[in-house]
Amino acid sequence: MPCVGNLKVATFQVVLASSVQRSFILLNYGNISKLGQTWLAGYDTVDSANSFTIKVSNASELSSSSNTNVNGRSTFPVDGSTKVPSNFLPSDDGQAVNSTANDGSSDAISLQQPFKFFGRTYSQIYMNSNGYLTFTKPLPASNSSSSLNPKRDIIAPLWTQLDSRRGGSISYINKPSSNVLAQVTAAVKQYFPNIPFAAASAFVATWKSVPYNNSGGVVNFQVVLAYNVHRSFVFIYYGDIAETGQPWQAGYSTVDSASSFLVPARSVSELSSSSNIKVTGCWAFQVDGSPKLPDNFIPFGNGEMVTPRLDNGSSEAIILQQPFKYFGRTLNQTFVRTAFVTFHIKRHF
Repeated sequence: MPCVGNLKVATFQVVLASSVQRSFILLNYGNISKLGQTWLAGYDTVDSANSFTIKVSNASELSSSSNTNVNGRSTFPVDGSTKVPSNFLPSDDGQAVNSTANDGSSDAISLQQPFKFFGRTYSQIYMNSNGYLTFTKPLPASNSSSSLNPKRDIIAPLWTQLDSRRGGSISYINKPSSNVLAQVTAAVKQYFPNIPFAAASAFVATWKSVPYNNSGGVVNFQVVLAYNVHRSFVFIYYGDIAETGQPWQAGYSTVDSASSFLVPARSVSELSSSSNIKVTGCWAFQVDGSPKLPDNFIPFGNGEMVTPRLDNGSSEAIILQQPFKYFGRTLNQTFVRTAFVTFHIKRHF
């Protein structure tokens, strides 16, 4: 194909491949001369809800670039179906959120069990189409600040301007199966190996292929609230996140900002490749407000609590399973006090 305005040529091919359920585009590039004129390569839709531009510095690089490990070939699924990222929990059976109701927020969702968030306990949650969760009341979509200091407890996997009316889906699972609870328990064990935990409940919120408000591509992310009576965790999983020029933030904050965290990504697309737990595309946080167990501690699980009962503030005698040798002496019991351990009752410090 001759290039307008000069004698240079370009050789390329487009293949449309389809079945009943699936359709793909293959862009095959042969010799492409360097151009001195404006050019683009990729695809777009009538509303730009789905679009992609092959990012190469000049046209001739199309012949050597690829997203399939085949030089000169780029392939895209274009039927509109979304492959669930491998790090996501299943969400197909989730309850859909009507983004046109309540100015972009769901109605109050009653949690199966109370969820602890930095010292406060909540029995309900609100899911907002613009990428955040709140507990006391919805935060309207018309609040466009995307600032993680809204004077309320908030979890924001990706707070930005989204428009699910043009595509994608927003859903949640509030009654997880035993299989999901087992996955959540295993995740806590992997991410926080020093904290004994068994999930009694979980809340899974998923934003799948939701377009940006400025028609600049789509986002995929998921939030998992994992909790029992004593402990609560938040996992944020990121799939494909398109770049955007509009304001965005990711993290969490509290009503008094005493506890807050911003994911330190330089661009929104980096969310899919960054992590705080060495699991690509995943960020995990303990949010119940209890002190974090130092990494060098041995897990103490549900150990017996010591309530000083003697007049000197010590525990009763604790019989050791086996005799303990202490510098030439063999001892069969110990006493635990606020800041020290003895083998005999100690009346005075």
